[in-house]
Amino acid sequence: MAWRSLAKFRAPHFRAGGLLRSSRLDVFTDRPVTETEEINANSEKYFEHPENREFWLNRPFSHPETVGKYLERFGLLLATLGIRPGDKVLDFGCGTGWTSIMLARTGAEVVGMDIAPAALDIGREAAERELTDDVRSRLTFETYSGDGIDIADGDVDFVVVFDAFHHFPNPMTILREFHRVLSPHGRFGFAEPGAGHATSESSIAEAEHGILEQDLDLEQFYRSAMAAGFQGLELAIPALPPEILTLPMQRMRSFLQGLPWIVPQDFLRKTVLTGPIGVFRKGAHPVTSLNPRTHLAEIRPVVSQVSSSVGEETRIVARVKNRTETVWLREGRRGSGYVRLGAHLLDEKRTMLDQDFGRTELPRDLTKGDSCTTEIVIRAPGKPGTYIVQLDMVNEGTCWFAQRGSPVADVRLDVQP
Repeated sequence: MAWRSLAKFRAPHFRAGGLLRSSRLDVFTDRPVTETEEINANSEKYFEHPENREFWLNRPFSHPETVGKYLERFGLLLATLGIRPGDKVLDFGCGTGWTSIMLARTGAEVVGMDIAPAALDIGREAAERELTDDVRSRLTFETYSGDGIDIADGDVDFVVVFDAFHHFPNPMTILREFHRVLSPHGRFGFAEPGAGHATSESSIAEAEHGILEQDLDLEQFYRSAMAAGFQGLELAIPALPPEILTLPMQRMRSFLQGLPWIVPQDFLRKTVLTGPIGVFRKGAHPVTSLNPRTHLAEIRPVVSQVSSSVGEETRIVARVKNRTETVWLREGRRGSGYVRLGAHLLDEKRTMLDQDFGRTELPRDLTKGDSCTTEIVIRAPGKPGTYIVQLDMVNEGTCWFAQRGSPVADVRLDVQP
């Protein structure tokens, strides 16, 4: 019976023997302007019921039976995106703003945007209740006009949509706007209900208020985003809900020891198809120093020893090579995520004297296996003696590569009077 119940979640291009590329789904189509305006007007009215205000203010904790799932899915989306303090984030379709409030707590600069002014008023009240003045200063709520997004080209680092895209009557327009407002290496992250959502009991109840409820087909979503200019999609695999499959330890032990059939693949397919979580990227590279997986470099100085007079500028030339799949960006965003060759100054006993002894930019982005020659300029210490210039790569705003196990390279520096 379980297998039969799962079969309805198998879209034709996900069935056994099928391929994603076999789908002939078209891209999204925006609804006519008059219909879009009517749907948006209904969405505005939805939050204009004072008797529901405390319910909205308490989200996502208003429904004890679903709060765990909301937080789990939002947490997975955040972990996939890799938002950092100082990043600019557009939380689009934010509703009453609980996701915007959480995003502001990460240290990001957040714009919560929604079609419904009443919902945003609730978000502002919740922010007043929950956030300190410092965190609240990083959060603004703005009303969406229903057409274009009032943000300059390339001005945000992330767009986040949580359980809202399936409500949009003009999805292609919105996807193109997301692409426009994102920075060159920006990312659009989403968590959505998928197959079967429109026919659920809760969706039918929402539709009675004029709210647009529709299934979101993952393949169609992908094709539409590519048509809007995005370069690729990475999907997370959500956790299996306990009501679908919770394993007793005896069976879990067998699964962990290498019996994969204990967790049927159809259960995994269902979690992705009915609740996709993923990230569309604007840039060409899926993994960069803005969202790094590993830090590993090969550094080869041209010489092993240099001499200099006290206080004199000295140049050290080195060949550096990227040894990982993480693309090193020459230019990151907002002071972080770009890779440079750096130098530390040590004495003969290898005691650190100056951790930030020098920096130099890369001539270009470096992909896996790519290398370049670069030159770092240092100024000799004011005291004669023998020193060590230790060369290491640095991912600005993240770490020195040596902190993640990457080898350094030493150059002896002899300083004369």
